[in-house]
Amino acid sequence: MNLNPEFERQLILECSQARLIGATIVLSAVFTLTYFLDDYRLGNITAQAALTLFMLITLLWGTRQSLDSIVEEYRDRTWDIQRLSALGPWQMAWGKLLGSTSMAWYCAGICLLVHALATDNPASLPLLFFYAIGTALLVQSAGLLLGLLAVQRGQLKTGSILILVLVGFIVFMPSLTDLTDTANYLPDNLQISSWYNLTVNAQTLHQISLLCALFWCVMGNYRLLAQDLGLRNLPWAWLGFTLFLVVYLGGFIPSSSYSFSLAAFAVCSVLTYVGVIVERHEPMRIKRLLDYYRQANWRRVGEELPLSALSFALSLPFAIFLSFQEQRYAWLDISLHAYPLAIALLVLRDCAIYLFFCFGKNPQRAFSLSLLSAALLYGILPGLFGAVGMTDISALFFPLWADSAFAALVFAALQCVLILRLLYQRWRKSV
Repeated sequence: MNLNPEFERQLILECSQARLIGATIVLSAVFTLTYFLDDYRLGNITAQAALTLFMLITLLWGTRQSLDSIVEEYRDRTWDIQRLSALGPWQMAWGKLLGSTSMAWYCAGICLLVHALATDNPASLPLLFFYAIGTALLVQSAGLLLGLLAVQRGQLKTGSILILVLVGFIVFMPSLTDLTDTANYLPDNLQISSWYNLTVNAQTLHQISLLCALFWCVMGNYRLLAQDLGLRNLPWAWLGFTLFLVVYLGGFIPSSSYSFSLAAFAVCSVLTYVGVIVERHEPMRIKRLLDYYRQANWRRVGEELPLSALSFALSLPFAIFLSFQEQRYAWLDISLHAYPLAIALLVLRDCAIYLFFCFGKNPQRAFSLSLLSAALLYGILPGLFGAVGMTDISALFFPLWADSAFAALVFAALQCVLILRLLYQRWRKSV
């Protein structure tokens, strides 16, 4: 039997004989203690302890392992050897994801086995195992994804990322507590949800959503590894992910063309920000893109096209459609008939500011400087002039404060022209 070489390598590194014996002894001691606390039987205390240990092991330890599986390659300077191997991005992705967490899954498997023996609701086990294993795989896959994004930005210290994971674990602890409640998986505890006016079982919808999230997370790992391995690909995965989010999230809002377009515009705008942050920005990439465009080499243009540009282009049709609609919000009491175009221009301005700092002398500070600029343009300067009654000047910095939609569009366009001009000048100096 020929195993994936990367998976086999990670398996050898993680599952040594000493670690296997040590983990078994520690878990045996823990469950022996819960056995005594349960009056010398496998009862509720043992079952809850097993599930809690499963979450801690898979969500914290497993995520740390998947994160370090790629970061340590860069830290130990062995990634170039990996790139020269015959392994493809898919073999590399699942080999690192499952191999680096193999020891964590060995311990987690023992916990699930003990829970199955101790639970009072054996009928809930299939669904409980599905959600527990699926959630763990999703979080570990997200950990590998964060590791790949970190090394692309030259960040080889994982402390800040682990703090982010820990904060997320604490925030979602109530949901994870519900996960351990086996009563939620009994047949008589079903709920109904609506999606595109279709009445669906909430449990089924949650399962499909979990599988879709896991699929797109693994796909993200695959595409990032393909990029690191120097493979050229068209942005079909990003396009598919964007359209999936538009269709998926659009099913949970009231059924109308306006609300669907508003959700689609919001999704594309958010993904524009995400795309510009996660990608590596090199001045020569823009030069190659322009050269391929002049040569009418459209495949190369698609391969060099930034993901943020694709998401921004997808948002424009929805912004134009929303601009010709009249929709009044009771809690704001304003009309947004032309503000979507102004918002789209503000998104373009923010991305241009980020690229302006990326092409500077300290690209590592681009994100923090962009956040400072956003605080000035969205909050401090408009608030300062608004406090002294100069609302027109406030609208110049934050166009959505303008009294008319046309003025907001003009102010946003002026800002875009200024920032794009500065970006072009800095780009010319960089190349």
